[in-house]
Amino acid sequence: MKIWIKQYYKDILFFIALIIVISSVILPKSLNDLDEIWNYSFAKNIADNLVPYKDFNMVPTPLLPLICGFFLKILGDELIVMRLLAILLISFLFFISYLILKKLKVNQVFAILASFFIFLLLKDYICIDYNFALLCVTLLIIYIEIIYFQKNNNYFERSKWFYFWIGILSGICILFKQTTGIFVSLVTVFYPILLLNNKSELKKYLKTSLFKILGIAIPVILLFIYLLLNNALYDFIDYTILGIKTFTNSIPYTSLIESSNIAIKLLSIFMPIFILVIGIYILIKKERTLFNFYCYGIASLVVAFPISDNIHFLIGVFPFIILLSYFSFIILKFILSKLQNKKVYYFIKEMSKCTVLLFLVYYLIYSFTPIASYFSDTSKYHSIEHYKLIPISESLLNKINTIDDYILSQNNKVYILDAEASIYMISINQYNKNYNLFNRGNLGSKGELGIIEEIKNFEPGTKLLIRNNNYSKNWQTPMDVINYIESNLTKVDEVSIFDVYEINNSISSDL
Repeated sequence: MKIWIKQYYKDILFFIALIIVISSVILPKSLNDLDEIWNYSFAKNIADNLVPYKDFNMVPTPLLPLICGFFLKILGDELIVMRLLAILLISFLFFISYLILKKLKVNQVFAILASFFIFLLLKDYICIDYNFALLCVTLLIIYIEIIYFQKNNNYFERSKWFYFWIGILSGICILFKQTTGIFVSLVTVFYPILLLNNKSELKKYLKTSLFKILGIAIPVILLFIYLLLNNALYDFIDYTILGIKTFTNSIPYTSLIESSNIAIKLLSIFMPIFILVIGIYILIKKERTLFNFYCYGIASLVVAFPISDNIHFLIGVFPFIILLSYFSFIILKFILSKLQNKKVYYFIKEMSKCTVLLFLVYYLIYSFTPIASYFSDTSKYHSIEHYKLIPISESLLNKINTIDDYILSQNNKVYILDAEASIYMISINQYNKNYNLFNRGNLGSKGELGIIEEIKNFEPGTKLLIRNNNYSKNWQTPMDVINYIESNLTKVDEVSIFDVYEINNSISSDL
């Protein structure tokens, strides 16, 4: 044990440093990230013994909510538990990036620096999310593949269990998010075709592919067994397959180029060029160690479409940013090696190392400031259920109290038809399927027309809260439903940012 610690103590220290730095970003965050809220809502529903798709609407496959729901049951049904899980998940994400660079023979200091700069790109977006979980597993596959390529460059001369477990990990990707996961699995099975040298290797490829397919199939079969046992298979198909036709949300890639974020703007222009050039280089040089890396990177890009916003773009190009770091190190090393004066070479090398280390130590120490601020921040000490120890701004706290008090004071059912619905419903332990996550593409195969039909059958006295037109609506809001309510129901009240519409006998009979 002592030998192991002595050998890997730098890696252990770096992982601890990651936890500290990432904690300084995640813990002090105010309650305002809808992705975090929606992912917590999924996990909370699992902890409350609800069945995904059957009892609550969601589009991605359910592995992350199942895992997080398990921890909520054990540690307590609070958002802070999800944030602690997020700290571990994101720390592992950057740690595996660092390990990949080290395995590619990148200098340890440079690997730490590269991981740090990737963190700076993503730090405003990190939270518990199935896309990050899938990315972690994809990078783990890449890391394992690199290890085996370095041990034996012949891909088809490995233990059958290697192919099986790579298949298992690819199948797990499908359980985190079916779209990207399927592409990762396709790469797992088919990319070795491009490594074939002769007919004898073709037979080996077919054999190894069977073990991979078996591995991929096991998590998928377990998911279908879970859905069948809970009578949720039809609902799963309805939301994840048939409902896709109603998913009209999209953000064009050009929005990244037009972004006010300089880093995003530059990356969105540079990365397509880099991906093309580096792909050609890998093919010409027959760099097998990097070839699998490149193929899994292409699969990861799927997440950036059709919603090419900052977070989806950065997650999509994450593997290629690691590759960019690797080639930057190679170029820098080559330039330094051309220096005629070796004393100058070593001086620059050591000075660079000291500067980087000082910078990283400074940032690590600086990270204690927001952590200290979090523990001294009184905004996290409030009585809102499920949000304990989560900083909440005074304006949002007032909104939650006002809206929740209004809902609880009503004798009839109240629905909030807004992207923020979960924020208010979670704190009073109420869940309304299709309405707590009221976004286009998340409403099943019937889409907005199905919601309108449901509204027609609501009991008289039911109240519907929609955002007042003085406040901007979320870009994913199902506007056909909102327009229908405004045109066919009567506004009876206002509460905070919402207009209140009510179903009454005369209106109900006319609908």
